[in-house]
Amino acid sequence: MAPDQPPPPPSKPIRKLVIEVADARDLLPKDGLGSSSAYVVADFDGQKKRTSAISRSLNPVCNETLEFVVSDPSTMQYAELEIESFKDKHMSNGSARKNHFLGRVKLYGTQFAKRENAGLIYFQLEKKSVFSWIRGEIGLRIYYIMILLK
Repeated sequence: MAPDQPPPPPSKPIRKLVIEVADARDLLPKDGLGSSSAYVVADFDGQKKRTSAISRSLNPVCNETLEFVVSDPSTMQYAELEIESFKDKHMSNGSARKNHFLGRVKLYGTQFAKRENAGLIYFQLEKKSVFSWIRGEIGLRIYYIMILLK
């Protein structure tokens, strides 16, 4: 390096929350044909991401990874992660007007682990309201990682 050049800026670490959506089990049929074409929407830190829909299965295998940048790692323990599952109206027999709610899971930053400590956990899907008819569970591996940006 020449003496008149400034040193390169230091690498900046960022934290990412990673959600591996493995599968779901025993979902309620919501398409009128005895099945559901499910997808997952994850909402964290003002960011929303979704998986692809898995066509006509009550036990869909997804194996997709969703990644979120953690805006402030010092407050991650207070952050909420909401994961909701829906039946995709576009994969039904043509009569559906909306994406039917299949269930949700709410988790908080205190429940997130480092990658090396994270395992696949099955969470019971919860209702959105007293009138929701929900059944099943979803398999998730949730962890955070640090990445150096240059």
